[in-house]
Amino acid sequence: MLSTSFRIKIFILLIAIVLGNCVTKDVVSAGDSNSQILAAANFLANKCGTTIPQPIPLAVSDVYRRNLDLCSIAITKSECPFVGYPVACLFIYFDKPAEQIPWYINYKDSLVTPKIP
Repeated sequence: MLSTSFRIKIFILLIAIVLGNCVTKDVVSAGDSNSQILAAANFLANKCGTTIPQPIPLAVSDVYRRNLDLCSIAITKSECPFVGYPVACLFIYFDKPAEQIPWYINYKDSLVTPKIP
């Protein structure tokens, strides 16, 4: 039979492994960020039957996941014609995560409909 101290050590090791794997990454690499933005742009371009507008907002360094998600969701929620990128895509250039959007602000009216010129 295993001693009590050995069981405790095994239990602590298992807990450490489980907790170590539960940490979520809140930063996405530039390559993965650009892939997600291009996929969202491709989705909207296919939906609208147009080409992807240039220039594409590309990440030049790691991007906070929340900022990237706000951009890609804003692109997919945009309406046709696809002529520009939503203001929410500027968040990919911020060096900190975007804050919570207040309940009284309409996400679509403030971050999706206005386009980057």
